[in-house]
Amino acid sequence: MKHENNLTSKGQVTVPKDIRDALGLLPGRPVRFEIDADGNARIFKADDAAEVERRKADFQARMKKAQAIFRASDTMPGVTTDDYMDMIREPLQPFEVIAKT
Repeated sequence: MKHENNLTSKGQVTVPKDIRDALGLLPGRPVRFEIDADGNARIFKADDAAEVERRKADFQARMKKAQAIFRASDTMPGVTTDDYMDMIREPLQPFEVIAKT
C-alpha cells in the first residue's frame, strides 16, 4: 500500500482507511511514531498493556547492558561508594589547643 497526502498547516495528515484498517487504528486510541536510523518514519498502533511491558523489558535490557559495561571497567571491584568515600577523606582529627609558652 502506498499513499500520499498533504500535511496541513497544523501538522496533521489523514491516515488512509485501508492503512488504518490494516494497523487496527481506531479513533481516540493512541498511535506511536518512530524514526529509524535511516530517517524513515513509521506509524504503529500503540498496544496499551503489551506496549508498556515491551518498553519495560527493553529498558531493563539496556540497564543490564550498561551495568555490565561498568562492572567490566571497575578498577576496585567489591568497593562500595561509602567505602571509597571513607578512603579519600582525611581522618577526623580532634581539635587541639596548642598553648604557646
